[in-house]
Amino acid sequence: MSHNVDYEKISIKTPQEIAMLRVAGRIAAQVLQDLTPHVQPGVTSRQINNIAYDLIVNKYHAEIDREDLAGYDSSEYACISIAHNENAFSGEPNDLPLKKGDIFGVDVSIKKEGWCGDTQRMWIVGDETSSEARLLMAVGYQAMCLGISLVRPGAKVQDIARHVQGYVESFGFSMLRVPSGTGHSIGQIHADGWLIPYYDSPVNEGRVLEKGMVITVEPFICAGSGEG
Repeated sequence: MSHNVDYEKISIKTPQEIAMLRVAGRIAAQVLQDLTPHVQPGVTSRQINNIAYDLIVNKYHAEIDREDLAGYDSSEYACISIAHNENAFSGEPNDLPLKKGDIFGVDVSIKKEGWCGDTQRMWIVGDETSSEARLLMAVGYQAMCLGISLVRPGAKVQDIARHVQGYVESFGFSMLRVPSGTGHSIGQIHADGWLIPYYDSPVNEGRVLEKGMVITVEPFICAGSGEG
């Protein structure tokens, strides 16, 4: 089932609705925390996906929220957006074992009592990788924190995006410019109104945050040119 989404509008949530979004967000974050001990050399992304599915459905009694994401419509995929080394979005989980030094990320989207939670985490498999890869991950995390710190009523989305972009580029990295590499508003569906690139983009022009809006801050960065 698909939804007709108006990407020029974003709904204003009530305090009660925001509380439900917080519950869903905490569950999504806890799933990633629970996955951490399993991200080891020799484990496959399919195994990680299956563990995540079990956590979401059986431990936290939530739903997989993968409808209309990345072109997939399967309730079996708890972790569609799996980042693996140079691939930001590799799609379906597979049977290739993780190797020591790999950069591995999982995106989890869940729904609890009708409200969505969406978050992502990156790991260094076996805790061994290059200094550039470690810096890339650190800059990505700090770029996210910078974006979050700028979110407030009255803030212009384009200003937030430019600050995030400037921070990333100050380290010699680039923003990844691909259609699915964006933040978004969130509510009872994964993206309920806005797609938000965290770089200077015409998409962000004229958008101003208001009290009650709920968005994700997702800077996608890379060591290359960033062009998809």
